[in-house]
Amino acid sequence: MGVLKSVDAEEEDNGSEVGTVYGDMITFMMCLFIMLFVLVYNEKTDDTFFVQMRLKFGAKDIEQQEHLTSESLFISKIAGYIKEEELEDEVQVLVDEQKIKLLLNSPVLFESGAATLTPHGYKVMRGLGKVLGHVRNPLIIEGHTDNVPIHTEEFESNWVLSFFRAYSVVKFFMKNMDYPADQLSAIGYGEYRPIAVNDTSAGRQKNRRIEINLIRVSESEVN
Repeated sequence: MGVLKSVDAEEEDNGSEVGTVYGDMITFMMCLFIMLFVLVYNEKTDDTFFVQMRLKFGAKDIEQQEHLTSESLFISKIAGYIKEEELEDEVQVLVDEQKIKLLLNSPVLFESGAATLTPHGYKVMRGLGKVLGHVRNPLIIEGHTDNVPIHTEEFESNWVLSFFRAYSVVKFFMKNMDYPADQLSAIGYGEYRPIAVNDTSAGRQKNRRIEINLIRVSESEVN
């Protein structure tokens, strides 16, 4: 048997709906006003700030957005450090489904034919380490060289040089950033994985690099 709704009940429902819509509109206007006020008067208008604002006002499900929030802020902090230190020509950030990759030209970190961090390289790694030190994902450090042969008392080949450069970065994370040793790996590829042709000095410079790979961890692995 159906239930009949009185006229008074219908008027009450209509009034409730109008009140709800009005309340939502006022709330929206207030949020918009606050956001505009912050954008005008807040001096912190870097990439990290806008990522935070977008996530705060646009995320519908906080739990689902939590991973995206932390990762976006992490990438933004790295980009901010690179820009602040004017390292755009020496350090690049690449992102794919498996990892976040930092490419560092070897002259930023090492002298030619050497595998010990220079004072400038140490400074660069300290800055990057402050950002990377907030995460504990596995880090795979890769060393790469150009195809110009090397044969010294210390390094008998480019492969050996590339490995010890990667190992120097690994030691830096362990000794200076207290990064867990079981989350670090060092690999030397020598000249066998170039990203540019070795026919020009510019191409060889691109191939002489250190790659820091931050491996993304799935939700099941975290649990």
